[in-house]
Amino acid sequence: MVTAAVEGRLELLARALESVRRQTLRPVDHLVALDYARRGTGATLAKLARAVDTEWIATLDDDDELLPHHLETLHAHREGADVVYPYCRVVGRRPLHYVNRPFDPELLRRRNFIPATALIRTATLRAAGGWPDHRLQDYRLWLRLLDHGARFQHVPEVTWIYHHHGANKSKGFTFPVD
Repeated sequence: MVTAAVEGRLELLARALESVRRQTLRPVDHLVALDYARRGTGATLAKLARAVDTEWIATLDDDDELLPHHLETLHAHREGADVVYPYCRVVGRRPLHYVNRPFDPELLRRRNFIPATALIRTATLRAAGGWPDHRLQDYRLWLRLLDHGARFQHVPEVTWIYHHHGANKSKGFTFPVD
């Protein structure tokens, strides 16, 4: 599991770490990096991913929270997939319009609906070039993986909580293509 943390959000990070500790299927490791140099989340995740030596990488933003069955549920749906993403519960704002949707490659080319909290096959991530160093790193990663031929599997079950608190790195995950 990898988490890129932002300075000044240690209370949020503590909640995220506790949610990993409560998993019914524990990760082999949980690599966390605090981006002191402000290189960006994409650069931080790329650095963490280089240290991963497992078949799968699970991601968690420092301000989000996994429900106890998150990893177990995604792991159970990984067969034949390169990316496994679940549904989420949004807390702190009205529900996001494009959240919790089945995989649709054409819609993905227009808007992001896949959350950052996913399970990604490590070899596929590396073969596609990893996280881009871009302000929309998650969305750009999904497009990069789609172009690389990655197989996406959505899990229509809520397994994590997207906390919207006003200091989010993004304002949701419904970004139009620039």
